[in-house]
Amino acid sequence: MTMRITGLASGLDTESIITELTKVESQKVDKIKSDQKKYDMKMDKWKELNKKVVDFYNKTLSNLRYDSSFIKKTTSVSNDSAVSVVTSGTAMNSNQKLSVDKLASSAYLTGGKITSNSGSLGSTTPLSSISSYSSTATVHKEAVKDEDGNEITPAVTDDDYKNKIRIRFGKEPPEGATEDTREFIDITIDPEQSIAEALAAFKEAKSSSGHGLNANFDAGQGRIYMTSNKSGEDENFSIDFKDSDMRVVKALGLDYDTNEDATHKVGEDSQITLNGAVYKSNDNTFDINGLTITAKQVASDISLTTTDDTSGIYDMVKNFLKEYNDLIGEMHTLYNADDGKDFDILTKEQKDEMTEEEIEDWNKKIEDSLLSKDPTIFRVMSEMKKIMMNSYDWGEIDINKETGKEVQVRTSFWSFHIATPGYFAGEEVDRMKWHIYGDEDDDQYSGKEDKLKAKIEKDPQLVSRFFKAISSEMYSKLGDLMKSTDFSSAYTLYEDKQMKKQVDKYKTQLKDAQDKLGKMEDKYYDKFAQMEKAMTKLNEQTNSLAGMLGTG
Repeated sequence: MTMRITGLASGLDTESIITELTKVESQKVDKIKSDQKKYDMKMDKWKELNKKVVDFYNKTLSNLRYDSSFIKKTTSVSNDSAVSVVTSGTAMNSNQKLSVDKLASSAYLTGGKITSNSGSLGSTTPLSSISSYSSTATVHKEAVKDEDGNEITPAVTDDDYKNKIRIRFGKEPPEGATEDTREFIDITIDPEQSIAEALAAFKEAKSSSGHGLNANFDAGQGRIYMTSNKSGEDENFSIDFKDSDMRVVKALGLDYDTNEDATHKVGEDSQITLNGAVYKSNDNTFDINGLTITAKQVASDISLTTTDDTSGIYDMVKNFLKEYNDLIGEMHTLYNADDGKDFDILTKEQKDEMTEEEIEDWNKKIEDSLLSKDPTIFRVMSEMKKIMMNSYDWGEIDINKETGKEVQVRTSFWSFHIATPGYFAGEEVDRMKWHIYGDEDDDQYSGKEDKLKAKIEKDPQLVSRFFKAISSEMYSKLGDLMKSTDFSSAYTLYEDKQMKKQVDKYKTQLKDAQDKLGKMEDKYYDKFAQMEKAMTKLNEQTNSLAGMLGTG
């Protein structure tokens, strides 16, 4: 690498001179950087727009093609404080009677009050320091002896279950059962562990089928609280006192079998009665014949009335038009933006000479212009607008207001009084958007007759048929436009593969331009360095000659 020497001998500002000499090549580098950056921004802008089109395609258009989307039901409830109902399209129109007999609950254990031998009780207190902890083993089962007093079966004590607490899950076995076959987990808790560590062991333990516990300690109350992590009688839990170390159980105040200060409540299923039939659930939700009923409080004599939901169909059409309007409006804005060809990415030197407001305004012009006059956007807009102008000859009959006679008309958006504004109604982008006459949320058209709502109530099949046709055609057309090609990936409108190749070209061009600029700078620095050396030598000779003359 060439050593770059400044003008020590000549007094010249060589860096400024070389910067000026290489200005053209430097500007080429800046231009490639700008083009590369703008191209990256253009790809990002396309990705953003493409995602919106794909979402519109996969969700709104896809769903609107099917009959099931137009089968909507709603259920009114006479007591919505007691129950809420979600209605699917498979529910039957009906009037039903319901009562909420019982709500689901979780099994709950409130431990007896515990104290510390030291007087200070907290989550860090070891179990061995709790007053109710005893080092003496409890006898679970006495030894069995023969007539001569010889032990046949040894006694069972806490030491046989040392530091272990067994938790069983599920319904309590019937009274008189000789064996407890419920699922269980064994939790090992050392007396030298703190209360917090003991509770962590309870919370971390899970049975093979997923049963578990929530546990908490209230230092102010001096009690431990436990609950099953799910509600219902199948999620019940209890402590198996026969197979647990009672020293640890008592230390935690969980001995609800003998400790009157501790309580244990079993979990219960919820229960409702619908039209005389009884249903149970381990939570408060019931899925019955197309209705999802959520019980909220015990109540009786509740009426459920299920009917066709015309407002649901109306809202679905309204949502389709809103999403279409938003998408077509964005495309129009992007396509008709100024081309921004005179706006390159600002260099640091240019930014230093501008205000923040000027920089922001400059960058916005670039951002807005990225997809200006893009032919792909124009093609997509044209196809979408053409489909929205479709009409179908399905034998629809209308009444001529002047003659009062029936006339056959083609079914189009205007059949439902859905239209775009007139030519003089506003900006071009607004004239592309569709409005529902009578839509209460539309400030411009809310006062007009709502023919869509009337058609949905009178002839829902016609509404369904028309919007299925429009959505199917647009779905098919966008699908064709987003097919995978040699230049674009699947579900992609723009030529993403081709654009990635162009990105690689920019990288190569930039490297070549930077290499060329570097070589040119090195060449000039080398020449100036040689000049500096020559001038230094000349100065030395001049000084030497002057010295000789002075001496003579």
